[in-house]
Amino acid sequence: MSANKRPSTSSLRRYVTSRPYVAVADIRRRFDLEADAMSVVSRNGTTAYVGLPEREAIKLQELWQRDELGVELSVEVRAPVIVGVYPMRVARFVVDQATGSNGHRPLDESPGGSAE
Repeated sequence: MSANKRPSTSSLRRYVTSRPYVAVADIRRRFDLEADAMSVVSRNGTTAYVGLPEREAIKLQELWQRDELGVELSVEVRAPVIVGVYPMRVARFVVDQATGSNGHRPLDESPGGSAE
């Protein structure tokens, strides 16, 4: 993938927040990134390795530092390796789908209960 077609921070954020969990391998496939790349990311004294090129790893680190996404570390190796990421804020439409609602409330219905 050429340098001008690589993902922006906003497109990476949009991709991650559109799903409940995204494996690092899926990020590489989605954005056609180099499979053999490895970078280091840090947050609050925690350092971890991630299988992404440095440019994309820095974007992931920025989102992690701003608490926009969380990371899952591998339990299979002794080194801290990020195997997946997940959004920290659940989109409203995801919550509404879980409750069987589409987010619409009639005007005469209060948000916490029944209509009066």
